[in-house]
Amino acid sequence: MDTRGTILIVDDEVRITDILDLYLKKAGYQTMKAANGVRALEAMGTCIPDLVISDLMMPEMDGTELCKQVKTRAEFNNPYFIMLTAKATVDSKVEGLKIGADDYITKPFNVKELVARVNSAMRIKALQNEILEKNVELERYKAAMEKELHLAARFQESLIPQDGDIGQQIRLDSVFQPAIHIGGDIYDVRTAADGTTVFFVADVTGHGIVAALISAMIKLSFIQAITGTSSPEQIVKKINRDILNTTSEEHFASMALGRYDLQTRSVSLVRAGHPGPLHRKGDGRIQTLKPAGFLLGIEADTIFEEMTVPVDVGDRIFLYTDGISEAENSEGVAFGESRIVRYLETPAATPDGLLARIQDWTSGHYDDDITLIQIQINR
Repeated sequence: MDTRGTILIVDDEVRITDILDLYLKKAGYQTMKAANGVRALEAMGTCIPDLVISDLMMPEMDGTELCKQVKTRAEFNNPYFIMLTAKATVDSKVEGLKIGADDYITKPFNVKELVARVNSAMRIKALQNEILEKNVELERYKAAMEKELHLAARFQESLIPQDGDIGQQIRLDSVFQPAIHIGGDIYDVRTAADGTTVFFVADVTGHGIVAALISAMIKLSFIQAITGTSSPEQIVKKINRDILNTTSEEHFASMALGRYDLQTRSVSLVRAGHPGPLHRKGDGRIQTLKPAGFLLGIEADTIFEEMTVPVDVGDRIFLYTDGISEAENSEGVAFGESRIVRYLETPAATPDGLLARIQDWTSGHYDDDITLIQIQINR
């Protein structure tokens, strides 16, 4: 027969245990009896009760010590604990609650009232058990999500090109720091069909899996585009169409995209709502390049202005996301473009060095993905 739960009655007075046993069984509970704390622990070794009703004063092991044992030993699964005592002082009740007792009933007691308290306690215990089960489920779900995010992060990292020489024309150096496991920033550097080198940095709105999926789609669109053209304007237009055709209205992206042409010694750039690329010349002076162009994924007929600048060997082009310029310190002050420029003007400036500056500025806490690539002209 199904019962409402199991209750362990612990008291050295047989009259008390018999009375409680009778009334609790009538109320639908399964009962266990023990004469003191030692016998109670032995009984709990074979059956774990949902609730313990224990006298305070008992031989061999009193209710205080029993409560400590029951509440601190994990194998007992933290049953609800009601302490019975003839001591009616506030101090004695407080002491019992301090050691882990959940309720306190003074002798002599009304049996019907005690059963009502037990019913209430069992409802509380049922809710506690439900919460514990939900927490276990949440922990399992969290562990599964952590595993999925770890795998997704590894996949996203595989989309990122390695630093180093890209052919003989340029060298790539970069920093890529998602705000969480995975993010919406993406970049790439590739040789187009006509032999020029094309590169970009994009920033998808939001963070997490959806942003990462869209960023992966942007890279695929970029790879497809450069098989037929190296025109920055045409490449960005194709990526814009692909975003509009494959994502919902609330998702859009910013981008800066450039092409290095060895024959003309020039870099051509387009910008789609993105921070302006920086051109560091051999003498250390930096020029901000801001061709006009709106965000990707908003309008199909967006016009993207293309800007071309001459470059020499040793010049550097920096493309970065606003996670750097908008990174805030403890006072809410953004790092800003001017600090980026001042650092990159220094002879020993590197992407890793800039990342260190950002981490110092934010004390290691930032809310957006951080990406910067340095394209150095080698020949």
